[in-house]
Amino acid sequence: MGRRDRRRALTAMAGFLAILALAACDDPGTAATPSAPMATPSTGPALSAQVVASELTVGVRRVPIGIVDHNTPVTDATVHVRVFASVGGSAQLKDEADAPFRGEGLQGAGLYIAQLKLDTVGQWVAQVIVQRPGGTAVGLVAPFKVLSVMTVPAIGQAAPRSRNQTLADVPDASYIDSGSPPDDMHAISIADAIAQHRPALVVFATPAFCQSSTCGPQVHAVQQLEPAYRDRVTFIHVEIYRDFKPDPSKRQLTATVVEWNLQTEPWVFLIDAKGAIAAEFEAVAAADELKLAVEHLLSGA
Repeated sequence: MGRRDRRRALTAMAGFLAILALAACDDPGTAATPSAPMATPSTGPALSAQVVASELTVGVRRVPIGIVDHNTPVTDATVHVRVFASVGGSAQLKDEADAPFRGEGLQGAGLYIAQLKLDTVGQWVAQVIVQRPGGTAVGLVAPFKVLSVMTVPAIGQAAPRSRNQTLADVPDASYIDSGSPPDDMHAISIADAIAQHRPALVVFATPAFCQSSTCGPQVHAVQQLEPAYRDRVTFIHVEIYRDFKPDPSKRQLTATVVEWNLQTEPWVFLIDAKGAIAAEFEAVAAADELKLAVEHLLSGA
């Protein structure tokens, strides 16, 4: 995907997530077969689905899916996902899974999450089968791409030892946190947390300037975990922008965001006690999703 195409895709993804956030302030007869054409879904009026992830690579992956109906988020559906890859010019069914809605702590900005095995690089299509209460099953098509490598730090890699700004560097938290009010996750840098050999949860989010309008909800979901885990996990919020105060029009990406090569927001990363990436979540991740990942990290599994 070229830079221009990638920018367009990410802009569309941000717009789709914005619809989900702002609007919130398996029927076998519909199933495609491996040889069925993937471009002719059975769709309901204005019902649409999108894979809202830009960094999917080969492996068993968390695939987040947003569904809207007339620009209104659908949160009450039973969803099943089948994924197809283009093999030899035909569509080949690769995997399928249920995709439960995950929205705990996200203030209405949740997504449907499927765990799917993606075994080849290239263009893919998800067939998203949506069953609303009292309605008939509807099949939607959502194209996506599987990359050969991630552009952001990947699971198992060393986390960048970033010297993100902390409270020690600024007059007050409002200089490094666009939230209103700022949160309490600015006491320590990523580099210092790693040097302490302590697990860390890092959320990259800009509540005031988020293109997807989901950064505030993501920070809120992360904060739901703090009381139970702050004695064992360092919580760090990295603002996407710097120099937004006093003139927001002069804001620039922070050095840490550039260092981590983030193209979308929000992101959540878990870093283990050895300084390696243990888990990552693009687009919004619900509090219960994050809790499971934190427990897994602390268990040493």
